[in-house]
Amino acid sequence: MTAPLQDPAMLAFVGATPAEVTDRVKRELDLFWHHVQTRQGDWQQVQPGREWSPAQEVEHVMLISGAVTGVTRLLLSDRPLRAVPQEPGVLKDGKRQAPASALPSEQGVAWDEVAEKWAQSRAAAEEVSAQVRATPDRTFWHPFFGELDALNWQRMLASHVMSHRLLLERSAGQGRQA
Repeated sequence: MTAPLQDPAMLAFVGATPAEVTDRVKRELDLFWHHVQTRQGDWQQVQPGREWSPAQEVEHVMLISGAVTGVTRLLLSDRPLRAVPQEPGVLKDGKRQAPASALPSEQGVAWDEVAEKWAQSRAAAEEVSAQVRATPDRTFWHPFFGELDALNWQRMLASHVMSHRLLLERSAGQGRQA
């Protein structure tokens, strides 16, 4: 078994119980969307110190959200789990790098489509998050945290959304803290 690059215990700040984690997921989705709505003016501009524009950041967050939603749904089901390669994630200058499947397109999501796409992504994430529970006997490999159960996948989602929100806020000079 491959060792994770980071200790999943670092996700504990999100919440101890399923209800706390679900609330935090909703809160982070709210805060992220609230900020996104302020970014129309620089939507397609790569941000200072970043490789992506806000359009690309949002697309990436939605891609990860969709993947996490699917994994969580699987872990909460009784469907058989298949073995997946335990390939550790890549760090670049100490920062986690997105897998190829979660990289945004060159333009990211279009401004005139973002509200609808976000609403769909968010609805799916919230539906699954509302059902979350610990599944210690059912886990799925995460490239940075190793084997995670459903509850930890939701913790990871909240942490991921928060991280990208903070990056966007800093790039706009707003730097609010959670």
